[in-house]
Amino acid sequence: MMVFTCLSIFTVLYSQNYTPGQIDNALIIKSENLRIRGQKKELISLNEKYITISKNQNYLKGEILGYINIANIYATIGDYKNSFYYLHKAEKKIKKINNAYLSAKLYQEYGQVNYVIGLYIKALKYNAQSIYYGKMISNHDEKEILSGIYANRADFLHNIHQDDSSLIYLHKALKIKSSPVINSLIADHYMVYKKNMDSSSYYLNNALKLLQKMNYWNIQRGQTYYYYGNFLNKNKEPEKALLYYEKSIAILEKTKRVYNIPLLYKTISSTYGELNNEEKEKEYLEKYTKLKDSLSRTCNESINTSIDEIIREKESENISKKNIFLVYNIVVFCLIVILLFVYIHYQKNKNIIKQKEFETDVLRERLNNSYDCIIDLAKKNDPNFLNKFQEAYPDFVKKMLTINSNLSKSDLSFCAMIWLGFSSKEIAQYTFVEHRSVQNKKNRLRKKLNISSDVDLYFFFKSLSDE
Repeated sequence: MMVFTCLSIFTVLYSQNYTPGQIDNALIIKSENLRIRGQKKELISLNEKYITISKNQNYLKGEILGYINIANIYATIGDYKNSFYYLHKAEKKIKKINNAYLSAKLYQEYGQVNYVIGLYIKALKYNAQSIYYGKMISNHDEKEILSGIYANRADFLHNIHQDDSSLIYLHKALKIKSSPVINSLIADHYMVYKKNMDSSSYYLNNALKLLQKMNYWNIQRGQTYYYYGNFLNKNKEPEKALLYYEKSIAILEKTKRVYNIPLLYKTISSTYGELNNEEKEKEYLEKYTKLKDSLSRTCNESINTSIDEIIREKESENISKKNIFLVYNIVVFCLIVILLFVYIHYQKNKNIIKQKEFETDVLRERLNNSYDCIIDLAKKNDPNFLNKFQEAYPDFVKKMLTINSNLSKSDLSFCAMIWLGFSSKEIAQYTFVEHRSVQNKKNRLRKKLNISSDVDLYFFFKSLSDE
């Protein structure tokens, strides 16, 4: 009898017709309320329910929104692999619908996830796409998403030391929607970079006033209390600052905002250091190290998918090329004339294209402040070296795989070190092998890449970058 009752409830629940407005309300407003309170299980359950309803009613927008919302909560708790999984599901579906709001939201999430795992250039790229679609939104309520997108960009720019640009985007975000966190970020900027405590106090007071209208246990309060603690610290009130740091931790833990907590631990440790409390300083430093290491391991797993995806794409391209070759054999002679015309036109524009590519590369180099970090990772023989190198110089890895798609990650790391200018002696030193082994590996690499012995590998690799 009980089983029959449960089945009846389930049937009624999912056979009931919902209007698009009801589904949107659940996935945008109700889901957001659960998100800011960090109620992971309830949020996932709600979104899974409305994903099923949307599928049954062929409401594609609802299905996509559900995937994006679940991706967001997984990223919030540090499960980046699952976050990418649901974003990929949303991306496949979004190609079937023309909706600027969904596209803006999807690329905003992609930007945030790439940012928290340390891929800042990728994060900025996705954020630019999000802004592009955000500006196309016509619905006034939906257009408010631009506030969060601009705030994200400010955060990303801050991490590549473009602080003036960061402040510009924070004010853009504030103009669209004033929130406690945006006010707090502006306050922190004025305190740290402008040394203007009056302006900092003004924006923090705005943030605290806005919090009065909100539930206590929400992400905005947790983040605002952290910045208020920094303000108190700057005003030589460390004991009072510690109270707000502790409140911030309690809120962020309850709302599952895991990746914000390591910085708090580190800040608390430094504050106890200033108070000469060595025991507490050590306690929070250990907490910081433990949580930071745990999140770093998770980040590295997510970053590793970057190289794997490129290799899979290259394998797929090779299969496609074989199929295209078969099709070309069927093409009649008259198409050759058309191809010749296209080729002549292409040659005329080749110099312009090369100039644009060069300008793009220069811009990318300016944004990419990770060169010294890459060199340092190589010297430490860090397993994350290739991931960071590939993020900074993606074209080089793609060109190497074009020459030989069977190159291993070890081969690519070795090529990267040569490209960076490391000598055989240095490579032997940093990778803990004999000098003779490095020479042997170079000889094997020449065979794999079909490079003659009279060609210098360094200049060969550099020439690939110039193409």
